[in-house]
Amino acid sequence: MPLPSTDGWLNIEKEFDKFWNFPNCVGAIDGKHIAIQCPPNSGSSYYNYKGHHSIILQAVVDANAKFIFIDIGDFGRNSDGGILKESNFGKLLDNNKLLLPPPRKIHEEVEDEFPFVFVADEAYPLKKNLMKPFARKQLTNPKRIYNYRQSRARRIVECAFGILTKRFNVFENKMLVNPEKATIITQAACVLHNLIMEKEHNLTDIHNEMETTSSRVNQQDIINKPTNRRPPRDAIDIREKFMKYFNSEKGSVPWQNVYTV
Repeated sequence: MPLPSTDGWLNIEKEFDKFWNFPNCVGAIDGKHIAIQCPPNSGSSYYNYKGHHSIILQAVVDANAKFIFIDIGDFGRNSDGGILKESNFGKLLDNNKLLLPPPRKIHEEVEDEFPFVFVADEAYPLKKNLMKPFARKQLTNPKRIYNYRQSRARRIVECAFGILTKRFNVFENKMLVNPEKATIITQAACVLHNLIMEKEHNLTDIHNEMETTSSRVNQQDIINKPTNRRPPRDAIDIREKFMKYFNSEKGSVPWQNVYTV
């Protein structure tokens, strides 16, 4: 999984805008617990909130449910935000080494320039290039619409995890191997997943999985508390700009007032 070039990010963005109606989005990020047997002498390090032992697969996926980045092997007890901070992807993001294109206009009649961003759930921190939803308490309608538009783009990472699990049954049950071997198995499965998605170009799997994820309550969103650290002012301003754009005549979609998030 080579680091995309600047042109590669632009190609990813075109498909996020085309399929999921989120301009300047270049990836959706989330974490998945990979269940394993309790490693010897590990204490509670691998024990997660779901009540079993696991390692974490943190993934960034494109608009077609293919993995762009994967970081695997962190302790199951760790939070998504903490894993991001220590991951290879997180360090590249924080140090501006992802080769992202510079900010640009997203509509010819909108003067503001928007950075290229990744989308995540509430467990992640809000950053200049990482958008998260507004807190669910006291949502105004414009914020609710923003949350819906972001959720629509972000769900593709849950879709990728769902397809991966159904395709490779090893993820359906606990792996009876040590964390190092489980990491290798997961890496191999992610690479094979990308090869199959590239070769088959089968959108049916994505659409079917989307139906599943849209009708399922995301328990991790409920159990993982949002990060409490005050986000940077520039990150807050960027999310506000996206919110205003999605609520404008130029940036809205016809069905966004039907849904609640």
